[in-house]
Amino acid sequence: MHPTIIVGHIAPDLDCLVAIWILRRRLHPAAELRFVPAGSTLGDQRVDSDPAVIHVDTGGGRYDHHHTAATDICAAELVRRHIAPGDPALQRLVAQVCAIDHARARDDGGGFGVTALIAGLLAIHPDDPAAVYAAMAPNLDAWLAAEEQHIQARVAYARRIAFATPWGPGVALEGASSAGAGRLAFAAGAVLYCYRDQRSGMGVVAQARAAVDLTPLSRVLAQRDANADWYLHPGGRLLLCGSATAPPRRPSRLTLAELIEMVRQAPR
Repeated sequence: MHPTIIVGHIAPDLDCLVAIWILRRRLHPAAELRFVPAGSTLGDQRVDSDPAVIHVDTGGGRYDHHHTAATDICAAELVRRHIAPGDPALQRLVAQVCAIDHARARDDGGGFGVTALIAGLLAIHPDDPAAVYAAMAPNLDAWLAAEEQHIQARVAYARRIAFATPWGPGVALEGASSAGAGRLAFAAGAVLYCYRDQRSGMGVVAQARAAVDLTPLSRVLAQRDANADWYLHPGGRLLLCGSATAPPRRPSRLTLAELIEMVRQAPR
């Protein structure tokens, strides 16, 4: 049997690169990459006539979406449905790729995003689309990992503890960091988010626009939990005992329940 060849189009866009990436990561890690003008096939052969040659986003075959106007279909989605239909993190990622491919969404928020990154790589490697893929593949791995973290955060958020604080609604979670679950808490209307993570770090985080000053609480913690490495950010909205960038040398001995009670009774 001949080695597998994956064929994309020259100047590959996000959709083409993600389709190749799924095939490479899930089914054909050693596949050779070739690139042809958009719409054509490798050697002008009939698309999908050779099982060892897989065309994506070009050629009009099973992994090319240009025969339909459906905006929820793209090359990456066709590959995902065939290769990994039961992966929810990959489904989230590819849904965003489809939205970008059909101009239903922007990925940059008015600034820098994944399409701008690809444009820069194409400028650096104008005649080497394989180099563009090689540079993008680790970024796509990282994107998938972020989507997996988002799903894990939603699972953790289901275990949340809701409580009242002097500033408004609070949410606390055991075993989750501030990143993903905190965004979910603030999106649901919480003003304050407390957590104790898997690495014995703890934190109290205020919503960015909330009129919250955690300075008085930091003074209470300095007395009650004097041996721990509590740090108050200069903005007054972030109070941490350890983080991913600075694990606590002296972890807090407080339980999450004790921290919640201190926040409930915190002076303003």
